[in-house]
Amino acid sequence: MIRRFVFVAAALAAASAARAQARHPMTVREFVGLDRAAEPAISPDARWVAYDVTTTDPAAFTRRTDLWLVPAAGGEPRRLSSDSLGGRSPRWSPDSRSVAYVTTRGGTPEVWIVEPQTGERRQLTALSTGADGPIWSPLGDMVAFVSQVYPECPDDACNRRTAAADEARPSRARLYDHLLFRHWTAWDDGTRSHLFVVPAAGGTPRDLLAGKDWDTPVPPFGGSADYAWSPDGRELAFTAKFGRDQAWSTNTDVYTVGVGGGEPVDATQGMPGGEQTPAYSPDGHYLAFLSQARANYESDRWRLMVKDRTTGAVREVPRGFDRWVGEYAWAPLSDGFLVIAEDRQLDRFFHVTLGGDVHAVHPGGNAAGMSVAATTPLEVAYLGDAMNQPPQVFVWTVDHEHPTPPLQVTHLNADTLAALDLPPGEAIAWRGAEGDSVHGWLLKPPGFDPSRRYPLLVLVHGGPQGAWLDQFHPRWNPELFAAPGYVVFMPNPRGSTGFGQRFIDQIARNWGGLPFEDIMRGVDVVARLPYVDSTRMGAAGGSFGGHMINWINGHTTRFKVLVAHDGDFNLSSFYGATEELWFPEHDLGGPPWVDRTDYERWSPDRFASRMKTPELVIHGGRDFRVPETEGFQAFTALQRQGVPSKLLYFPDEGHFVVKAQNQVVWWTTVHQWLAGYLHPEGAAQP
Repeated sequence: MIRRFVFVAAALAAASAARAQARHPMTVREFVGLDRAAEPAISPDARWVAYDVTTTDPAAFTRRTDLWLVPAAGGEPRRLSSDSLGGRSPRWSPDSRSVAYVTTRGGTPEVWIVEPQTGERRQLTALSTGADGPIWSPLGDMVAFVSQVYPECPDDACNRRTAAADEARPSRARLYDHLLFRHWTAWDDGTRSHLFVVPAAGGTPRDLLAGKDWDTPVPPFGGSADYAWSPDGRELAFTAKFGRDQAWSTNTDVYTVGVGGGEPVDATQGMPGGEQTPAYSPDGHYLAFLSQARANYESDRWRLMVKDRTTGAVREVPRGFDRWVGEYAWAPLSDGFLVIAEDRQLDRFFHVTLGGDVHAVHPGGNAAGMSVAATTPLEVAYLGDAMNQPPQVFVWTVDHEHPTPPLQVTHLNADTLAALDLPPGEAIAWRGAEGDSVHGWLLKPPGFDPSRRYPLLVLVHGGPQGAWLDQFHPRWNPELFAAPGYVVFMPNPRGSTGFGQRFIDQIARNWGGLPFEDIMRGVDVVARLPYVDSTRMGAAGGSFGGHMINWINGHTTRFKVLVAHDGDFNLSSFYGATEELWFPEHDLGGPPWVDRTDYERWSPDRFASRMKTPELVIHGGRDFRVPETEGFQAFTALQRQGVPSKLLYFPDEGHFVVKAQNQVVWWTTVHQWLAGYLHPEGAAQP
């Protein structure tokens, strides 16, 4: 029996090795073609989960999004979208019988309602300006949504006339008298995102912000989490921002407005920083929201606040929690919250009591996009992923007394993933500037052989107040960077989130100081690893990471090749062309005409004469955050000095490259550029 066991074990080990050997590194086309899950929504009775899946046509590289439904207990998923234009953003009715969603079936995004059990569907809105972000009232008799309208228009007929008149103008010229005349990737066209309500049975939608020059949610990244119904269905809370200081102030507020309309009331008046993401307690006694204490600082700590609707008293929960609260939801009994907060390179679940106590409750893994049911114990659906695992939908019972592991209810890309060699990320730490602990990730290449030496690729994240997490990044994907045969190092230097607010704040007015030293000390540690070839090192970064690449090129020759995506080059010119002025004014000490010290000290263009390393410069023509001229200036400086360099320009992309065809070009160009100088071995070029 012992011999038989040894034989079987050896056979199993050999079979496992053969399977591992048969796996291959991920290719660009495989990465771009992965199905992507998003927006899970669990039914209030916790029986079903609806969610989005975006698929990519492997031939044309066009994308579409569909609604899917899966039992919360696990089972076979089925598609809810019935037409070629798909659907997205599912939201359940309180009785768990119907799902409101958005589809472009008629050419304009509109809200539709489907009954999953019968398949019956009907169109709820038919506005010329479209509709988005539906949420049901607690009684199920109304649906709130947003639409991009002309604020002066009282009805849809006026919106139609105004849009037609604008389109018929003989000149496309526009005259502006305010800043933030363009934002992210869009020019201000005179429309605003207004909050509407409509009877769930159908009828004429009512604009609750008619005549207001306000936006809700606040662009460009707001969503339906920025407005919420009161439990009695009589009012809604929403996030808004208005006034001439929008370009240099982060002071959003939470307002309330009656379902019949009327003048909105500022529920967070007098609070100087940003307030957003309102949510009423199920018993109606409290209004919760997220808040930043400091004005004009987009990366201040996001605190969870609770306002007593009877007394007006506002307090922070939890107490002494030095992390950003990213998502939260009330517990059904109104006695606490389920929170997702970034903590040491992971987005984790926490349970927060109304009294302010905090407990880490999730058994592990990266979590995002939670949706909670109205059950006790609490049931939650969310997206879980890791560096080597694309997002999947999980369902989890939050039970302290009888904890159970989350249940994975989707298995997207199963066949593709089974054939890929995707090594896991490994956490790493070192002593950075001033002796402080700095953390990051290390990813070994597919088919790793510890007896070999591999080229090193250092990735610098953007933000700068951001972080590399144990996540399957949808754009700067570490697995795809490692695929040709690189050891990938992802440092989280000063300014990175998840390590406390002091660590975040230390990058302000110090862009090329502490963060640069943190990164380079980490490179020192990784370069000494026995499987790293320190004579073949490259670095790449986007946004602030692109700025750091330009800074690196003027301050060290340790790297053989660099890639800078949408990075700053001349900080003074950047200030005059970007849209969100609060960002440079905080991090660089005000407008440059008031104090040029940090604009000069940390601007890569001042060190252009020292640049010797070959660099690929990438920029998007619709990037209004870091305008295209920053990339042009960097490329000009490199070319004028004879430094090997290339410019990859996307006229139809913004700060992110999101179109499938462009992503293929981006990755192919980056891989070819890096390989020309680092010469990876042992893996086919993606």
